[in-house]
Amino acid sequence: MDSVIKESQRMKPVLLSTWRRLVKKDIELSNGFVLRRGQKVIATNTHMWDAEFYENPLTYDGYRFLNMRSTDEEKHAHLVSTSAKHPAFGHGAHACPGRFFAANEVKIALAHLLLKYEWKLPEGSNFKPMPYGMSFLPDPTATLLIRRRKEELDLESLDC
Repeated sequence: MDSVIKESQRMKPVLLSTWRRLVKKDIELSNGFVLRRGQKVIATNTHMWDAEFYENPLTYDGYRFLNMRSTDEEKHAHLVSTSAKHPAFGHGAHACPGRFFAANEVKIALAHLLLKYEWKLPEGSNFKPMPYGMSFLPDPTATLLIRRRKEELDLESLDC
């Protein structure tokens, strides 16, 4: 589930930019480009769809980050891991301190939805996120078919 959620963040980030900053003093970059004091800059997340960073970047692969765990990139393969390649929770000193809590809450909610409900897209539907400013929003006209599952496990009988 960890890998599936991280891949979903990569393919459909909530924000096209994870952070915005105001330049405090003129800075000349290595390519000669100058950022002037007072300018606003952003770091985009569109590199997560670039073949330089991910193999087959436009193809959803729920096992992508699970498979990365057996490579040198293992430290970046977990949902709560941050990196410049995958800044969904920020990175470095600006990484979200609540990402551990958030990741657990999302997993609990998703597990509940998967155990309790069957859900699918209507035949022939093709959801496309809608750009809205620096965000992507789900299509508000989209339909999702949901019905309660027949209980396979009696979760109420578990002592927790």
